[in-house]
Amino acid sequence: MTQNGKGSSWQLNLAISLTSVGVIGTSIAYSVAQSAFAQSVIIPDQTLGNERSQVSENYNNNPTEAVTGGSVRGNNLFHSFQEFNVHEGRSTLFVAPNSSIQNIFVRVTGNNRSDIFGKLETSGTNANLFVINPNGIFFGPNARLNIGGSFVASTASGIQFGDRTIFSATSPQPLLTMNVPIGLQFGRTGGEINVQGELAVPTGKTLALVGGNVTLDGGNVGFLQRRTIKAESGQIAIGGILGVGTVGINLNANNDINNPILSFSDDVALGNVFLQNQARVDVSGQGAGYIEIQGKQIGLSRASQVVADTEGSQSSRGIFIQAKNLTLADGSQVTASVTGAESTASGGNVTVKASDSVRVAGIVPNGLENAGFNTGLFTLTLGKGPGGNLTIEAGRLIVEDGGNISASTRGNDIRSVGGTVKITASEFVKLRGNTKDSRERPSGVFAQTSGAGNAGSLIIDTPVLFVQNSAVISATTLANSQGNGGNITIKASDFIEISGSSPIRQFTSGLFARSRGSGNAGSILITTGQLNMGDRSTVTVDALGTGNAGKIEINAREIRLDGKANLNATTRSGNGGDLNLQIDRQLLLGGNSLISTTAGTTSGSGNGGNININMPNGFIVAVPGEDSNITANAFQGQGGNVSINAFSVFGIEFREKDSPLTNDITASSEFGLNGTVEIDTPEVQPDQGLINLPTQPVEPQLAQVCQGVAGRNQDSFTITGRGGLPNNPNELLYSDAVLTDWVAVSNLENIPNTPITKSISTPTQTNIAEATGWVISPQGEVVLTVNTPNTKSPDSWQKTSACNS
Repeated sequence: MTQNGKGSSWQLNLAISLTSVGVIGTSIAYSVAQSAFAQSVIIPDQTLGNERSQVSENYNNNPTEAVTGGSVRGNNLFHSFQEFNVHEGRSTLFVAPNSSIQNIFVRVTGNNRSDIFGKLETSGTNANLFVINPNGIFFGPNARLNIGGSFVASTASGIQFGDRTIFSATSPQPLLTMNVPIGLQFGRTGGEINVQGELAVPTGKTLALVGGNVTLDGGNVGFLQRRTIKAESGQIAIGGILGVGTVGINLNANNDINNPILSFSDDVALGNVFLQNQARVDVSGQGAGYIEIQGKQIGLSRASQVVADTEGSQSSRGIFIQAKNLTLADGSQVTASVTGAESTASGGNVTVKASDSVRVAGIVPNGLENAGFNTGLFTLTLGKGPGGNLTIEAGRLIVEDGGNISASTRGNDIRSVGGTVKITASEFVKLRGNTKDSRERPSGVFAQTSGAGNAGSLIIDTPVLFVQNSAVISATTLANSQGNGGNITIKASDFIEISGSSPIRQFTSGLFARSRGSGNAGSILITTGQLNMGDRSTVTVDALGTGNAGKIEINAREIRLDGKANLNATTRSGNGGDLNLQIDRQLLLGGNSLISTTAGTTSGSGNGGNININMPNGFIVAVPGEDSNITANAFQGQGGNVSINAFSVFGIEFREKDSPLTNDITASSEFGLNGTVEIDTPEVQPDQGLINLPTQPVEPQLAQVCQGVAGRNQDSFTITGRGGLPNNPNELLYSDAVLTDWVAVSNLENIPNTPITKSISTPTQTNIAEATGWVISPQGEVVLTVNTPNTKSPDSWQKTSACNS
């Protein structure tokens, strides 16, 4: 092994041949590093001339290669190598000439990637360390950092400075710069960065990995032994780039989403970033931390984690992820939290921007089922400060198999309110299923509180929303909570579908602004084209503790409830909530569905809530015999009020009490005052305009029938118009009757007035005579007769009437 790079050994040739192949596999590279090398392979090149780097082996009798020399420009120190590798059990120490050095830059001009299986160190300064190798950088399982400043590892072809000069690994030029670095220049597709070790920088510093594709592999070493990329109370940035371009870099100590570490232009081709096998990216500490990850495809799998937690009084700056597609699976998590019980810090925000899709899949891999993993994006506060907000902007959001998106608080201070969840999806949001294990934890979006503070709000804006197979959207207070439930606001321009339940424990899909403690439930506001609910699905603002129910407001083109679906603002003991429906076309009720603002379901004294349904141009239709109801009842308190303004109501009607197998509208109270039901339907009713018959019967009398007189005119029936009726009332009606148009009188002037004679053959009939009297038979029967008996009193009314008398 030599210092000037002119000599070599068989071990060096073997190393070069292996690294030129690329990443064959972690186990192969690791075993080669252990068996083939006793020392690191660090070969300076000649690009710096007389200022080239110097390498000393076994520095101070330690397994360390000390790097001295290099070019100093202002506060910057430059090193250039043909090969740069640090092997197992060894260290590479960069010795600064003086303490004023702020940045140490290391470039690799050869054709092989750098394998870092040992430790990178700096001494004599707290300078930042930059390592660039366009061919790739591989950090083995035992790779470590021991430096005084920030660390940047990149497969960029050069580093750009404020004066536009480039410290290039592909086209070395004389050094003139004394400026600060402002960007990483990629003149070709950068190599990959693979990390299996534990890389950490000092408190408050920045760690950045920028390459073609970036992979962090935790190695499945166990939950308590997971390998991490850590910057305590500092900043971590990971980015992938596959094309020509420049990535801006800013190592400011107060980076956030508005002042990012890495800046990608809109037209640059992004690479992929993957975290797998329990990899962890962590900026937790007493102070504020910040993480940003940017790439084309970003994936977290097998219980990998991205964590920004603060325990002190300094608020976290949160997590920012930008990608084309983001996938979280297998118990992986992205979390910004405040865990110090006495901390007054605000929780950090989690912000995700994905031009295509965000997918959160909750299936936990084999061997990790009982480790408490729950796949998702989370903000959480356990302290006295407010929780962070969680924002997602995507084309599509899919949360399935028990995946969660949650902003929650558990603090015991009224100031510890939960953060707001805001989701904007240009195509659709789909929530479905559960963890498919015995616990059946549902997929969903949550804004919750289990402490003294209130739950945060939940906002979703998308054309289409699916909530299926026991998935939920929940802004609730949990048991023993003193806080109030959060509000849910949903705008779905096309339609909303809520349906399905879990197969084992029969959890239902739904929207829940629920209170389980002493606080009140929140409210739900829905604006959509159409709301379809089925299979026991629920939209509820109920109070299962001692609080009051919230309010439901829905503006929709149509609402369809079926299969025991329900809109619910009920309480156990408090007051029922109000329910306001503004509908354009139709409200369809079937399959034992329910609209309810009932209070006191456990014998409480609360009053029933009010139900207002306004659809002046629409119809309420209830399927007969399916026991679908609209109720504003109470137990001890007063029943609520029901007001319906619709064009027409079919199949459901007001009743004093609920009746089985009928569709009822009720506003009753078991032991209090009943409420009111007002139904306004302006269409014409079938019984309108009719006069009731007299209640007292009229004394019957026999009519005085006129006898027909010969020669007198008889009654007649004349048919005029377009035809369609037979001329003889004894003839049958036929479907092929001809319709004749009306004829103007002037057109009849020239029609000859010739009588039409038609012979009608009439069968001989037996004449029926009118009865004019009666006699009593020997058996005592009354017999009607044509002639009156001869014996009658002179003033008898049994006379033959004559019309001409």
